[in-house]
Amino acid sequence: MEEKSRSLSQHALMYGLMTGVVMIVLSLVLYLANLYMNQTLGYISYIFMIGGMVLGSIEYRKKYLNGFMTYGKAFSSCFLIGLFAGILASIYMFFFAQFIHPGLVQEFLERTREQMVNSNPNMTDEQIEQALSVSARFMTPVFLAIWGLVANILIGAVLSLIIGLFLKKEDKTAMPAA
Repeated sequence: MEEKSRSLSQHALMYGLMTGVVMIVLSLVLYLANLYMNQTLGYISYIFMIGGMVLGSIEYRKKYLNGFMTYGKAFSSCFLIGLFAGILASIYMFFFAQFIHPGLVQEFLERTREQMVNSNPNMTDEQIEQALSVSARFMTPVFLAIWGLVANILIGAVLSLIIGLFLKKEDKTAMPAA
């Protein structure tokens, strides 16, 4: 029985959703362990994104491309997996900030206040409050989700450019002789 061909977008959607779920589980574990404000631990999610991109692209290359993949296909595969994972993670971020932990925005604003005081101790309270009021306009669950999506797309694109270099595997037998 011959296996049906699967489009790259279908395959990337499946791996992107799986990767996004893993990223969400990591986020929930960090939240339950009260480590969700630790920015360094948050970067671990990108390791999972890289893993999803690599595993998904290698499987697509093996199963549907006869073991060969151009750089363009490798980039596309990685990018789409990262895109779908980022979309799912951004939707989760909205629900997290809106319903699971509604005080998240306030915690971000307090952290911003601390960073302002530490980086520039000469700022007056009035200057700090003015800067925080501007920041507060852009720190809503919707904006957090949008900025998270933008960040995931940009980081996913850069990672895809790099990972694609390592995952491409040209078919040397199909190339014409020079």
